[in-house]
Amino acid sequence: MKSCPYCGKEFPDDAVVCANDRNPLIARVPGAGPPARSELFTGPIMACPVCGAFDGYKPAVELRGSFSWLIFLAGGLFAVLFRNAGRTRRVRCNKCGALFNIRTPLSIVSLVIFWLLVAPTIIGLAFLLFYALYAFFARGG
Repeated sequence: MKSCPYCGKEFPDDAVVCANDRNPLIARVPGAGPPARSELFTGPIMACPVCGAFDGYKPAVELRGSFSWLIFLAGGLFAVLFRNAGRTRRVRCNKCGALFNIRTPLSIVSLVIFWLLVAPTIIGLAFLLFYALYAFFARGG
């Protein structure tokens, strides 16, 4: 017998994908129990916010990279790369099917590096704005 790692439904040995959710099936040895955690997913350990299950999740939406001229001008090409790497990932719980967002340890590091690249530009622009306003009102308008 084979079983779906997502919904748990069992299928005959000749089946390749789950008829319900189109996930690839895993061969089960009779009496072996539930699939191991490593067979379900390979992401960081996170509890589902709805059911509290730790049995895993799978990506719900595949993220693509995006280019932003504003980010490029504020921090350069590396800021764009670290911004894309620092985004949250949308996943679906294997047990209850709830959708939720996660941040991997690498995405947290990428987000910190992104803000370290962009923060000097934001602080510099704010300083220039305040200086321009001060100079304008100091002359009497």
